[in-house]
Amino acid sequence: MVSTAAAKRSDMLRKLWRYTTIYGPGRVAFKAAGRLRLGLPVLTPRPKTQDIGLIGCGQFGFATIGYFIRRAHGARIAACFDIDEDAARSLAMALRVPDICASADELLSTPGLRTVYIASNHASHADYAVRALDRGLDVYVEKPVAVDDVQFARLVNAARRSRGRLFAGYNRPFSAAVRWLRDFAAQELPGPVTLQCLVSGHVLGPDHWYRHPAEGTRVCGNIGHWLDLFVHVLSWRSLPDTLRISLTWADEADPDENLNISMASEHGDLCAITLTARGEPFEGIREVIHFQQGSTLAEIEDFRRMTVWAGPRRQTRRFWPKDVGHGRAILQPYSTAPARDWREVERSTALMLHITSMVRRREPRSHFSFVAAQAALEARIAAAI
Repeated sequence: MVSTAAAKRSDMLRKLWRYTTIYGPGRVAFKAAGRLRLGLPVLTPRPKTQDIGLIGCGQFGFATIGYFIRRAHGARIAACFDIDEDAARSLAMALRVPDICASADELLSTPGLRTVYIASNHASHADYAVRALDRGLDVYVEKPVAVDDVQFARLVNAARRSRGRLFAGYNRPFSAAVRWLRDFAAQELPGPVTLQCLVSGHVLGPDHWYRHPAEGTRVCGNIGHWLDLFVHVLSWRSLPDTLRISLTWADEADPDENLNISMASEHGDLCAITLTARGEPFEGIREVIHFQQGSTLAEIEDFRRMTVWAGPRRQTRRFWPKDVGHGRAILQPYSTAPARDWREVERSTALMLHITSMVRRREPRSHFSFVAAQAALEARIAAAI
């Protein structure tokens, strides 16, 4: 008989090897360091400029934001803050961050700061972003950018009045697969789009912080990614105004996972998103995306492989390391490429908040209008001024 401890070690080694074949050794080393928090420094030369502040030193801030900043810029993070002091301390030791701040305000007052990255809990994103924008700083805020309509209006208003720039952590549009697909779709005449996203997500326990009512449900925490992708794809040509939305959940008591979302536009566009979390995927979140417009069909398999059929032509590409778009998304503030149109993020956020409200009210059907949502946003901003 194999002992339980031996079985766990075997699974751990198997997962480590599997992750290495997916993400590459450097990224996996960062992921492991983010989990273990041994405080061992990464051998990275200190650059002449340290102008980045990081709010939120958890696994994503460490293993994803920290990894891509280090790879592109070295030890460029000047200051960090987390409500968990141990998380901030261990990240600072590993990434050679000179200042561990006792508060977000202290971090925002760091001399020479240019950009603030926000990877804290979802309900805090908008508030931290508003405070950074009000200081004229560039801000990268992880998804979701807001978890309710009031936060959303405050954030948009702050972005409009700030000399700083605002970027969002919705990364799928930055993936190599989606960028490649856009080139094929551009060859089609304008016409309706079909998009299907099947997502096998993490199992979250009843006490997981995503479950707290203030955090916006898994619609904000997870599904917002694929709603944003849908809006991005529709924006390749003319965006429709109205969507007919239908929700089907497996459990009335737990409607924000094991959930189907179906949307149809007046242009004939169709989108179906399924989030299932019935068992923990061995390799983490796994997703399969199908796309069709005219004679172009495509399948994106976990952002590791993509096949496109364009009429009689068939092309396949593999992506190693796995490319979900994190690198390009995270480095937006320092990129020379044209910035993503922020209006897409506003529209996808409005749609996400509408569906979040449907889930909370257990409302299976609804109509959504981008024009009406924009008018409501403007009214909230005007009322707050």
